[in-house]
Amino acid sequence: LLWNKNQAYLSLGNLLTVCALEKIDSCPMEGFVPEKYDEVLNLNKQNLTSVLVLPVGFRSEEDYMKDLKKVRKELKDVIIEIN
Repeated sequence: LLWNKNQAYLSLGNLLTVCALEKIDSCPMEGFVPEKYDEVLNLNKQNLTSVLVLPVGFRSEEDYMKDLKKVRKELKDVIIEIN
């Protein structure tokens, strides 16, 4: 099971890269209830379980936030150098 989950995360990383290169919006999400996804998508019948969620698509032209500047932290605030 762990191997399968790790494979899904490898695919997630590749898909995020492709989306960025193609200027397609995507955002990995945590905090979902896998059992509910499995139920809605009938994954149990296929002996599958959900391990991650990645919405992919294009934001609405009516989204008032689409052109706002992104907020990014300084590298020094998120990276710790270990010597």
